[in-house]
Amino acid sequence: MRKLLLACSAFLLGLSEANAQEVKLTGYEAFYGTYINYSGSDVKDKGESATGYLALTMGQDTLQLGISLTRISYKNDQPDLDQQDFTVAYTNTNGFLRNHTFTFGLHYINSDDDLTDGGFTLFFDGTYSSYQKTYPYLFNWSGGIGFYYTSYSNTVDFNVFQVTPHATFRLFSDYKRGALYTDVTGYGIYVENKSKVGLGDSNYYSLDVALRYYYGGLDVKFGGWAGEQVFAVKNSGFVVYNLKEKYKGGVYGELGYTFRNGLRVSLNLSINRYKEVDTGESVTQTVGTLSVGYRF
Repeated sequence: MRKLLLACSAFLLGLSEANAQEVKLTGYEAFYGTYINYSGSDVKDKGESATGYLALTMGQDTLQLGISLTRISYKNDQPDLDQQDFTVAYTNTNGFLRNHTFTFGLHYINSDDDLTDGGFTLFFDGTYSSYQKTYPYLFNWSGGIGFYYTSYSNTVDFNVFQVTPHATFRLFSDYKRGALYTDVTGYGIYVENKSKVGLGDSNYYSLDVALRYYYGGLDVKFGGWAGEQVFAVKNSGFVVYNLKEKYKGGVYGELGYTFRNGLRVSLNLSINRYKEVDTGESVTQTVGTLSVGYRF
C-alpha cells in the first residue's frame, strides 16, 4: 500500500512538471483529529483518530490520498484496538463526458480486529451535474450512484456490496443571501454469508438528508439519517465502518470557515445509535472532529 501511494504521488507530480507551462497544479491538504464517546456501552470506552488528507488537481484529473490512525479503548481490561486505514482515489471531471464526474478508488484496512484485518474496498462513483444554460451558468442539481465492494477474508470469508444513489439540489444562491443546497443519499447494503458474521439479515437500507449553507467564508451543515447500516462505506470511500455494529440512525452538524488565504477550520459533531451485534446492547456514539485544511 505504501508503494502504491508513493507511486501515485510521483506519477502526478512528475506529470505536473512535464506540463507546468500548460496546466497549473492545485491542491488541498487537511488534518482531522477525532474523539469518540460510547455512552451505554459495556464493551467500548472511548476512541481517538487522526487523519491526513491530500488532494492534487491538474486540469480534469484529481488524485486523493488519505491515511487514518485509530485507537479504540475497551473496558474490563480488554486490549485496545489499533487500526490504520489507507485510501487512494482518482477523479476525472468533464474529461470522459461533459458535465460528468467519475471516481475510482481503493480503501485498505490494517487492524487488530481479526474479523476485518486485511479487508479492502473497491469503489466507483459516477455523477452528472446540471447547470443553467445562460450566464452566470449556476449549478442547478446533480445526481449519481456509487458502487462499493468490500472483501473480508482474514478469519470468516465474507463480502459486502453497497449501492449509494445520491442527489444534490440548489435551493438558492445569490450574493445577498448566500447559497443553500440539500443532499439526499440512499444506502443499500448486502452482506454475503450473514450467518457466519452473526447477522440476522442480509439486506440493510437507509436514507440520509442534509442541508448545506454558504455565506462568504462561512459554511454550515446539518443532517440526519434513518434506517439500518452495517459495514457501511461513507465519505466517498474514505470511511469504512468495519466493526460488527448495527447502526440505527443519527444526526450530525458541521461549522466551518475558510479564510481568504485558503486556510479552513471546521468542527463536526455527530450522534449515532447502534447495537453491538455480539452483546445486543444499544449504544449512543458521539463523535467530535476538529479539522484544519489549506488550499493551494
